[in-house]
Amino acid sequence: RSSPPLPSRNLSPGFAQLLFPRGSMSGWAQWLFGRGTAAAAAPAAAGAEAPEAPGPLSSAPVEPMDLMCPISACLFRDPVMLVSGHTFERASIVEFWRRRPLANPLGTGERLRSAQMIVNYGYRSQVDAWLQRHPDYTPEGWSSRGGVHRCTQEELDRQTAEIESAARDLDDKAAAEAAAEEEEARRELASEASRAEREIGRLQAQMTAERDDALERERQFCQRRLGEMSAQFEEQMVSLRRCQAAAAAAELEEAGQRDRRGGSRLEGELGGA
Repeated sequence: RSSPPLPSRNLSPGFAQLLFPRGSMSGWAQWLFGRGTAAAAAPAAAGAEAPEAPGPLSSAPVEPMDLMCPISACLFRDPVMLVSGHTFERASIVEFWRRRPLANPLGTGERLRSAQMIVNYGYRSQVDAWLQRHPDYTPEGWSSRGGVHRCTQEELDRQTAEIESAARDLDDKAAAEAAAEEEEARRELASEASRAEREIGRLQAQMTAERDDALERERQFCQRRLGEMSAQFEEQMVSLRRCQAAAAAAELEEAGQRDRRGGSRLEGELGGA
């Protein structure tokens, strides 16, 4: 891969501060602007006046972007390739995974299926070749050009096992927390169901009591009404019996009168004869 050309590192400090406020400069930005700002600050620190016109551009080499770690923004020293196909500085990715096991350092949100790391010998050779072309240059972020231990595949495999073990521990912890939350939710649901059941029982008892009370009131009303109707019926029966007795007495009186009139007529007829 080829990287786009970058501007010289001997740039104006005012331009650097305009693009990057104090404290917000990233690693590659510090690499880009660091030497320019340091060169501009040196005369002021020595009490000398700043030059009126900018000097010639620095001859410092431009570090290839495609040989820089996406995490540290520094030139690779011990590049390793992940199962995703991306390459990172071994120390950077291991430190990153110690905080977030198997997380994707590119921030895509997905989790890598494995922590397997493979020595990227291609990037190693490219970095070595670039350093050989610039023997007097120490890349940004490097304390020195030498004295760096580069891992073997066996060492990477051991670190892979440690990281995957940490990831499993994290998964077990997350599963235990999820199970505890599920159990807590189940207990809360059971408690809510118990409270709802008690409330339903209370409402049913209240409804039963209200129904029984209404039925009792209705029964008492019916009994009172039946008593009133019975009393009215008895009064009517008494009145009816009185009327019947009076009618019977009137009939008897009338029959007696007819009998008396008939006896008087018979006596008159017998006396005349």
